[in-house]
Formats: sequence, structure tokens, C-alpha cells
Amino acid sequence: MKVFFLFLSVLTSLLGFIYYYSTFRLISGLSLVGPVVTVILIGIGALVLLVPITYIFSRVSKREKTQTFFAYVSFTNFGFFSILFTLVLFMDLLRVVDLGIVSEYSQLLFTTLLRFGFPIDGITEVKNFSLAFSTIVIATALSSLGFYNAHVRLRYKHTKIKDKNLHSDLKGFKIVQISDVHIGPTIKEKFLRRVVAKINVQTPDVVVITGDLVDGPAATLKHHLKPLADIKSKYGTFYVTGNHEYYSGVLPWLPEIEALGIRVLLNENQIINIGSAKLLMAGVTDLTAGSMIKSHQTNPKRAMLGGENSDYKILLAHQPNSVYEANKIGFDLQISGHTHGGQFFPGNILIYFAQKFVAGLHDYKGTKIYVSRGTGYWGPPFRLGAPSEISVLELQSLD
Repeated sequence: MKVFFLFLSVLTSLLGFIYYYSTFRLISGLSLVGPVVTVILIGIGALVLLVPITYIFSRVSKREKTQTFFAYVSFTNFGFFSILFTLVLFMDLLRVVDLGIVSEYSQLLFTTLLRFGFPIDGITEVKNFSLAFSTIVIATALSSLGFYNAHVRLRYKHTKIKDKNLHSDLKGFKIVQISDVHIGPTIKEKFLRRVVAKINVQTPDVVVITGDLVDGPAATLKHHLKPLADIKSKYGTFYVTGNHEYYSGVLPWLPEIEALGIRVLLNENQIINIGSAKLLMAGVTDLTAGSMIKSHQTNPKRAMLGGENSDYKILLAHQPNSVYEANKIGFDLQISGHTHGGQFFPGNILIYFAQKFVAGLHDYKGTKIYVSRGTGYWGPPFRLGAPSEISVLELQSLD
């Protein structure tokens, strides 16, 4: 719980800066004065505090519909202001670097707004007003698109994993991966049921869930995982923990997940016999797990035990950075999530400064690594520039 409250404190401080910086810059640009400014600033303060309050409320309240409503309000604002903040910084840059184009655009927009009856005839700073007005409109449009993408556009991402030494009996072996579903404040059973239906359409050989399945306590959210019991695959469903399971209290979750017929791999493995081939399905705990539960320290070497002579070795690891150890130990393929591909603008750009392997298929010294952009979302219900996915991976020979 200490980690959770530390996380909320840092998040709230960051949001306070983002919300108020954006607001003050736009108030200045729009030339707002008087009581309306006071009302706006009080409202912004309420929105900042709503995010941590909502997160705490989602973990203790049994009024699910009310909790979901407030979560949508607070996290949608969180996403909107994240986009707005980026655009405000860009707006400030344009105020300095004009090149003539900005001034011409500003005058055209201002004249058009006057023609349509906007009460702005007393505005003297035309460029500042036009930039501020445009920033708000663009942020609203991008947020609306991001909200739509997160709730409507859930697509398959097909990828062929080629290996020159692949056993002939493993050719065409199909793995369907979901990751970072984040069952919690705004993602519930209805979404997961839709995901499971799309999984089953693919008739997978195996299904893997690579962490951050849940984002809250088992006591209040466990019933939302029921659709996972309906997954149909030839060789079963495998799961590894992500960092958010540990924030949520991982120990009560593990038996709930196992009860759904899912094999939980905590630095463990299972060998699957496919014809005359042996496929190793191994899984490690999250990279940060050991800092919260010592016995859950991630251990790829232990996950390999007994499977060293398998024809193909797969490691499920929530964070892509596990690949450095996975490669040393001899895994052929690592399947990961965690990054969300940055989830939405500007995160889909900034993520490349934090992660080497952001999305899709990569090769690290002979070990293939596939990173999912995630199936759900965390926090803001947005997907923009980093679409959610159900990953369909197929093993293929180079021949």
C-alpha cells in the first residue's frame, strides 16, 4: 500500500502542474478576467484531486456504477489535459517562432469567428487568442478520437515469427496474446467478454496473458474475470504477472486466476508436446516484483529449469527488458507487453526515450521479442497513435 500511495502522491503533483500550467496559459491567451477566472481555477483544482480520490474510491467502494462514472470523468480529464499540455507547449513555441504563417492564420481565424457572431470584438491580442482557441479545439478533437479508438477499435495484429531451426511439427503453431487489459476503474467484464470472443475466433493453439490483467483488488473485481473461463485453445492459457498486479495485491488474485483454468507461471514452465516436438512455455514474474514480495523476484533461469533441451523455448515476461536475461539463458522467443506503445499522444512519442523495445517484433542477439501495445488501457480511456491489439503470433520456418 505504501507503493500505491507514493504513486498517487507523485501522480497528483504531476497532474497539478500539468492542469494549472495549461489553464494559466490559456486564460492569458483568451484574455479572460474577473470572477470567471476564479471559478475556472477552483474547478481545475477539483479535477486534479478527483483523480486520486477516484482511484482510492475504486478500491474501497462497492457501488460499482457510481465508481465507474467518476472514474470515467476523472481519467478522461486526465487524458484531455495530457494532450492539452503538449499542445500548449507547442502554442508557446509558435508565439515565439512565427515565420509569418501563424499571424496570417490567427487573423483569418479571428475574422471568421467574428463573422459567426463570437463575442470577441474587444480582444486586442489576436494571435494569442487564436492560438489558445485553436489549442482547445484540437485537444478536444484528439481526445474524442482517442476515446473512440479505446472503446471501439480493438483489432488483431498478425505477426509471423520466423526461425530457421524451427521443428517441422511447430510450423504454423498459433499463439494469441492479450496484455495490459487493466480490469479496474473503467474496464469491466463487458470488455473482457468481447476480447474473449475475438480470441476464440482465431482458434489458437495456445493463449498467453502477459501481465497487468487487473488494476485493483480481487475482492471487488474478481467477478469481472469470469469471461476468461470461456477461452478455447488447444493447449491451454498461460499467465504471468505484471507490475500492476503487485500494486493491486497480487496474492489474492493468483488463486482466482487459476480457478478460471489458467496456468499461472511464477518463474516456472510447462513443456507442451506437439507431435514429436517439445515446446517450452515458461513465464517469469514482473521485473519489479521482488521489491514488493521477495519470493517473487523475477528469475528467468529458474523458469528454464527442465526445459533446456526443448525444441523451442518461449518466455512470457511482462516487461520487455527481461529479454537481456532471457537471451543469456537461451530462450528463442520472449512475449511481452507493459509499454502500451505509449497509449496516446504524446506518450506514443515519449515512450521511445524510456523503452528500447516499444511495440512489435524485434531481435536481440538471436532472441526474438514481441511486444504488444496492450489490449486495454491504463488511466485515461484513450488510444491515439498506439492502437490496442489482440496479438496473433504464428511460428514459421525460414525455409
